[in-house]
Amino acid sequence: MFGAELKKASKRVLRHNKTNKAQNTFRNRKVVLRQFLEFCDYYGVDPLNLEETSADDDLVVEDWKNIMLDQDYAPRSVRNKLYALSSIYQRWESRGYVDSNPVEDVDDIDDLERTRLEEHSTKEYLSVDEYEQILDACDILRDRILIQLLWECGLRAQEAIEVTKHDIDRENRSITIENVKDGKYKSKDERTVYYSWSFERLLVRWFDDGERLKYLGTEEDKDKDEKHLLVTKQAPQMAIGRVNEIVNERAEAAGIQETIYTDKSGRERNQIHSHIFRKSYGVHRTKKGMPIAYLTELLGHSDIETTKEHYLKFRDDDIEEAEREYSSMI
Repeated sequence: MFGAELKKASKRVLRHNKTNKAQNTFRNRKVVLRQFLEFCDYYGVDPLNLEETSADDDLVVEDWKNIMLDQDYAPRSVRNKLYALSSIYQRWESRGYVDSNPVEDVDDIDDLERTRLEEHSTKEYLSVDEYEQILDACDILRDRILIQLLWECGLRAQEAIEVTKHDIDRENRSITIENVKDGKYKSKDERTVYYSWSFERLLVRWFDDGERLKYLGTEEDKDKDEKHLLVTKQAPQMAIGRVNEIVNERAEAAGIQETIYTDKSGRERNQIHSHIFRKSYGVHRTKKGMPIAYLTELLGHSDIETTKEHYLKFRDDDIEEAEREYSSMI
């Protein structure tokens, strides 16, 4: 039912995102645009003229939100799709295709916080003992580097695989990280994180003693080598999916992995995954007394509230321990 104007607007917004945004952001927005257009087509509304083809333009987006929740999408996935749709409408508004952004009138988008893993899981973060068990289960230097990097630096999986030798300041024991989050959760393009002497000793073996080169078997691999810290024997840069595979393998080897549910595609989803290391990073530093403003900077968040909301979820025994420590009872 859609005409030439919508096709033109869609092509222009996708071209803008492909040129100006990261590849993952472009792919995400392309999928979101397709899904929303299919929804509008099914219900007979024009995305560029919602006020003319529906009783209330913001209710179209509200209905799309509710249908996704009814289809068992995780609340945070729905929220991210709405943020992506909002960016598309902002672009259309700036180019005169629409008069306003209907996503801005939808209530409670920010309240869609939880992932499906969080809804099923009771584990908010790893204890030090659990981390040490996973680390001890790493019988490959590369895997030990990955696990220790996630734990000590609080990186997202995408950020971890992007780290190169050139990003690492060995003298200062620090790493410059390019923030991968876009929009409201991103504070700036780069941040600096820090690592221990223990991790430096791993880097000596990995880079200086030549252990990393053993993964670059062919001359083609060596020609393509951009000195990424994390590599595989299949490629000179680890794929993001391999990060969670290694985390799962090592947690299982340590005997502490647990499957908490099976998703709609039939995949098992596990209690321990790469992002739990990032949450553990925030919780343990807070428990040791790090000011939250510093933690927000180290995590690369745009504001303190984001850090509080998503990375400072404590266990009941933590709260009980804190109460007993700070209580004025005699």
